[in-house]
Amino acid sequence: MLGSLLRTPASDPKERMKRARIHTLLLLMGGFIAHKLSILLAWNGDALAELPWDNLQPDCFVALFCTWGVVTGVVLLGALALFARRGLGWPSASRLLAPAFALALGGALAFLSLVFSGSSMLPVMLAAGIMSAGYALLHFVWAVLALRSSLLTVLVVLTVGQLVTSLSFLAIKQAGTEVQASFLIASCAVLFVTVHALAAREDGPDDGSPLVTPEKMRPLRDPLVIGIAASALGVGILWGSSPSLRDYTLWVFGAVAVCATFFAVSLARKREANPEALIRLVFAMLGIAILLNAVVPDWHAVFMGAVWVGYSMLSLCVFLLGRNGGGASDRPDGTQLVVALALFDVCIALGLATGRAMSVAAPSIETPTTVAVALLLAFIFLFGTRTRARANRTEERPADIEDINEVIRAQCRTFGARHDLTEAECDTLFYVVKGLTIKRIAGERFVSLNTIKSQMTSIYRKVGVHSKQDLLAMLEREHPRA
Repeated sequence: MLGSLLRTPASDPKERMKRARIHTLLLLMGGFIAHKLSILLAWNGDALAELPWDNLQPDCFVALFCTWGVVTGVVLLGALALFARRGLGWPSASRLLAPAFALALGGALAFLSLVFSGSSMLPVMLAAGIMSAGYALLHFVWAVLALRSSLLTVLVVLTVGQLVTSLSFLAIKQAGTEVQASFLIASCAVLFVTVHALAAREDGPDDGSPLVTPEKMRPLRDPLVIGIAASALGVGILWGSSPSLRDYTLWVFGAVAVCATFFAVSLARKREANPEALIRLVFAMLGIAILLNAVVPDWHAVFMGAVWVGYSMLSLCVFLLGRNGGGASDRPDGTQLVVALALFDVCIALGLATGRAMSVAAPSIETPTTVAVALLLAFIFLFGTRTRARANRTEERPADIEDINEVIRAQCRTFGARHDLTEAECDTLFYVVKGLTIKRIAGERFVSLNTIKSQMTSIYRKVGVHSKQDLLAMLEREHPRA
């Protein structure tokens, strides 16, 4: 019996791989929940102090939110530019974690100390800015790591994580101030531990490859990125002018809607859901909700719930941008994702401040609604050029790259026909020739790792080889230019 127990771990690699995937999923979700929960608790910091902020609410909430949004956006863009300009790789990202944690934890402790001592707003905002900078650096590494996981893992992390975060915050904010402060500090520690563990599990951290490739740093030319930023600004303006400014329960509806919508589209089409189609759905929801919000003001809370659903979907679309930023053979490096996240955070914060200022100057819903609709119309205009912009970028790319991909696909099909490979096996063979790992192939094809392994085993058996090197060598002999 003892011998069977000792042999079980070594004789069950599938079980070990399953546990590894679950471990990665839990680490990613833990980091996501810790980051969002800590930020929510910081936004709620004005509720921890009765004086002297009592007469300033909800303006102090807006000030804290804007501090977080602007600082986060600036730090994300700054870190991205630094890594791209110097060609820094994973060792530099790992060394970034410790100072980022020091900033986040030190800023959080200073923030709580100032809040409980009844300090004025300026020192509190300064401490919140330091804390936000630390969280942004940790989130920068987390986002790039998240893109390197399978799409299904990322979807589960974003949807379930957002739902858990919303429900947890609704429960925590009912507790005392000491409990909220404890959770803020604990969330900071959990974020650091999970990101550090994820970075340690990353394959090939010391291969010398840059974390961000400079030639890809042109996401600001993407109409979809700018369109999402414009929509976030419109949502922020409507949110800032809303009497339900701090109704966090609406976030729960957004999380559920993201989960249901995306998985429905994915399962129906049996492949990755098209982010552009999802964003069209988001625009329709936002446009209708904002217009009805002005026409039927008595149903304001209901329509604001629909707006928050759209807001949550936009946050998911931002991650889809990162997944689809490169070619089929490119490993996502997070450039487009980080820029979109930075613009998203800055625009929603500035929109909130603008909407709050509008509601104070003219307490009516018509003005902010008009501005929000105008921004969404601008989004439609920018998004309408998405197809043309993509075509122009395709024309500018070297023709030989496209030709090489087509030649490789044709050679894989010819090779597959000669050895009785299925169409799915030919697709897998194409990615193998392009140099992708089995894990990355599973992510690109949106299938399980076991499916790819079964296909590779079948390919080896049909071709008569025993390793990837032998397979590529045989393909090279039959097609010297492969």
